[in-house]
Amino acid sequence: MKYFWSIIFMVVSLSIMTSVASAEEVTIQPKVSKFDTKELFDEKKEFNDQELIVKFTSGTSSNQRKTILNLVNAKEVDQLEMGDFSFVKVPNGSDLESLSKILLKNKQVLFVEPNYEVKSTYVPKEPSYKKQWYLNKIQLPKAWDKTRGSSNITVAVIDGGVQKDHPDLKGKIVSPYNAVTGNSYYTPNEHATHVAGIIAASFNKKGIAGIAPNVKIMPINVFDWQGASAFNVAVALDYAVDHHADVVNMSLGSEGYSYLLDSYIQYARANGIVLVAAAGNSDSYIPMYPAALNGVIGVSATDNNDRITSFSNYGNYIDLAAPGLSIYSTISGSSYDYMSGTSMAAPVVAGVAALVLSKNPFLSPSQVESILTRSTTDLGNRGWDSFYGYGRIDAYKAVSKTPAPISKLTAPTTYNMTGTNKAAFSITAASSTKVSLYLQTTRGKTVRTIFSNKASSGRGINASWDGKTSSGAYVASGTYKLLAKVSNSKGTIYKSLMIKVVNNVRPAIVVSSNYFFSPKVSGKLIIPYQLTLKGKVTAVITDNKGKTILKILSNKFLSSGKKSIVWNGKDSRGHMIKDGTYYLIMSPADSRNRKGKTKKVQIKVDTARPSAKVTLSSTLFKMNTKNTATAKLSLNETSNVLVNVVNDKGTVIKKLISKQSQPGTISISWNGKNDKNQLAAEGKYRYSIQLKDVAGNITKMNSSLFSLQDWRIPAIQSSKDFNFITKGTKTFTYTLTKPGNVSIDIYKGTNLVKTIEKDVYKAAGKQSFMWDGTDTALNQVVDGDYQFRINVVDKYRLSQTFTGNVHVRLTNIQISYPDVVKFTTYSGSKVYYKLSQAANVTIEIFNAWDGKVRTIKQNEPVSTGIQYFSWDGQDDYGYDEYDDTYFYVITAQNAYGQKASIKGQMTKDGNPSWLESHSVEFPMTSDQTHNGQMQLTIQTTQDVKAILHVYNYEDGTELDKNEYMIKSGENKIVYTKPNSDYLYYLVEYQDLLGNAYWYYINEYDF
Repeated sequence: MKYFWSIIFMVVSLSIMTSVASAEEVTIQPKVSKFDTKELFDEKKEFNDQELIVKFTSGTSSNQRKTILNLVNAKEVDQLEMGDFSFVKVPNGSDLESLSKILLKNKQVLFVEPNYEVKSTYVPKEPSYKKQWYLNKIQLPKAWDKTRGSSNITVAVIDGGVQKDHPDLKGKIVSPYNAVTGNSYYTPNEHATHVAGIIAASFNKKGIAGIAPNVKIMPINVFDWQGASAFNVAVALDYAVDHHADVVNMSLGSEGYSYLLDSYIQYARANGIVLVAAAGNSDSYIPMYPAALNGVIGVSATDNNDRITSFSNYGNYIDLAAPGLSIYSTISGSSYDYMSGTSMAAPVVAGVAALVLSKNPFLSPSQVESILTRSTTDLGNRGWDSFYGYGRIDAYKAVSKTPAPISKLTAPTTYNMTGTNKAAFSITAASSTKVSLYLQTTRGKTVRTIFSNKASSGRGINASWDGKTSSGAYVASGTYKLLAKVSNSKGTIYKSLMIKVVNNVRPAIVVSSNYFFSPKVSGKLIIPYQLTLKGKVTAVITDNKGKTILKILSNKFLSSGKKSIVWNGKDSRGHMIKDGTYYLIMSPADSRNRKGKTKKVQIKVDTARPSAKVTLSSTLFKMNTKNTATAKLSLNETSNVLVNVVNDKGTVIKKLISKQSQPGTISISWNGKNDKNQLAAEGKYRYSIQLKDVAGNITKMNSSLFSLQDWRIPAIQSSKDFNFITKGTKTFTYTLTKPGNVSIDIYKGTNLVKTIEKDVYKAAGKQSFMWDGTDTALNQVVDGDYQFRINVVDKYRLSQTFTGNVHVRLTNIQISYPDVVKFTTYSGSKVYYKLSQAANVTIEIFNAWDGKVRTIKQNEPVSTGIQYFSWDGQDDYGYDEYDDTYFYVITAQNAYGQKASIKGQMTKDGNPSWLESHSVEFPMTSDQTHNGQMQLTIQTTQDVKAILHVYNYEDGTELDKNEYMIKSGENKIVYTKPNSDYLYYLVEYQDLLGNAYWYYINEYDF
């Protein structure tokens, strides 16, 4: 019987008392120095992270305010003339303290502070908010000032069916699933809908307020009409992992430990899911599972006076307590109601866990649990106790103690860039994340990636910036944004700082230092360079003695970026210069004539082509897969060397060398294969050589011809075994690796049976021969194993022989069998048969309507000779058969593919075909009594054995037993009785295979 898990904890409807919380007093902060930004922007204080209040000096115009605010990409939204205060908006993710430091360096800015929150706490405008006493109890309104949850966080509700279109849940349901049926359809359930509403009911001015109103709900139904099982909950956990849930709430349980459930709990936790479960409603210390499993936050229930409820379980598995009495929430039917139970307390904790993850999605389950247990209101005995665990959950304390995903991001507020100094950056982000840092303009265009996807261990990561863009140019003076990106599989967080950059870098030229140039080859030399800043550039060509031979640029004002110098190899008079060493001298200066570093580029002019000599080691290449054709190439200067093997028509056969080589001797070696790794054909070949020096001068040359001869030992490839099982002519295929004269013979051991071919020339490739299965005298060979031998001899007298096997099996497999055997209900039959050859045998039993009843053997190996099988009269399912007639089919197939099949009958009354007749009589005396003898007359078509059993009566004692050999034809047996009583006889016949047939004789019938 299926084991069903216990159903959802009992839901107790109790009355609820509500009270209106008085507003907290607003305390105005004492005056703080305008430079004390650390105190002003203390994270413990509550303020909007995208707003600032800036006080300007009296008389600062709107254009002046705009210019100043543009330094930090901020915008003035409103302004109070009394006091010159401006309400300012900054980009999302900005570091307010850093922006304030930049603004305060301006003399027209007197004071900068956050836009502090001065209301007591956020109170949602949900009509039934006052019925939710537990929200104020756990300080949720203050927690909502920090976060109301993120749509990137999903809480899986493993329970009954959540109403997907409930007004307070509509639009936040993702990946609904029914673990019982395997689809997304289920019947909405009051309990599950109540749990989902506690966690995430929307702020939509309808109904109630959820603890984390912006998170998503993943409803997973595990209940059918009989209840829920551990298996269904395991399926639900597996689904939650696969669909990336962040928190799982389980307001269900059983007193029975399940290894299956424990395994999937650990699997879910290992995949980063925070697991919360209700402790149970039995007022008992007996553990409830899954709440009592390792890795699950077990939750007990408290009332509005912070006392343990009368129904809540307790014990060593309680981790936290939460309100669970008279909890007002959503129910199916688009309605609302009160419910009580630890089923209601668990989603309170799950919702707070979702808020914690919304603030920092990079936290591990153990980190979230630590934050929750360190953020409680301690109840009962000090510290942990078995009723309240570590205390009653407090949402505000939990989100306040949740560390920011990016806990530190530092950079200089001003970077005076000189070209030799760097700006130092530091970031501390959550562990197990990937961190990237970018330098951007105030409009968000990335000018430099500082680093990308660097693994964070939770410690600080340091980096620096040299002031250059990705292209290597220095940025212009201005305000830039340092953007930090932190991400993992759970999400991505950004944070930024503003940096004022002052460019004090003089223009510089970035250029390679050496060039080789052949005017005859390229016509002109193009030398690329980069000017780091706009400025004036002078460029001249000098000889190796420093004499200027050509002015290319003279104090020409150029923008920054990539440029190039072009020289055609001529001097100022238009004459082509001689080979030798020359220099390009480049000098930059800025607009104030401050000189940058002069660059000197060496140019070697070379118009002479490289030279070489190639020497063959031999003009004959006897290719045998081991030898190689070799040559030596003597090179006079550094060059790119290309060596190819070409045939006598100039076609490239193999590319051998493509590399730059120093002056000296280069070894050339060829193994006789082409570019497709195939052996080249016999013929004439040479080495084609091209030399290209560093200046681009090219020399082409060829070696003398050499001959390639194929001295490989010829090889023969063929199948090792062939089967000859039908009379006629059979074709045998083989492949030659090279041409030659072929001889083919058929042998039986060492005896030659037939010569098929003798010294017949065959080309390389696929070939074949035929044999009709006869010997030299054209007589058909007998069955047995033969050998074919293929011998090939090439033109160099190199030879090879291949020997294969021919299995001649022209005689088909034979099955000797009884056409009829006896069949007895409950006993079945035993059948003897004989195989002429070893074979794989299948034996099947069929009824009179050709329906298969039983498979006795299925393709099993059986030896030559007499064999037997037994059938117990049952079918494949173990049920008895009761018909009078059945058939057995034996199918045998040997190793060569020959097949034979026979069909015999199994019957209760049938006679074998060889038993033509048998009769019995008891001779009478004169007084009409039996004379003491029994006479049997038997007519058969084959020799058999007869056994006569004599009993005093049916099922009585055996009195006598005699055996007789029955010859083919008519046989008479006279048996003398042991006494004068009327007796009972059994005549048993056995055929030559061993099959038995029996007949009963009751003397009283005669």
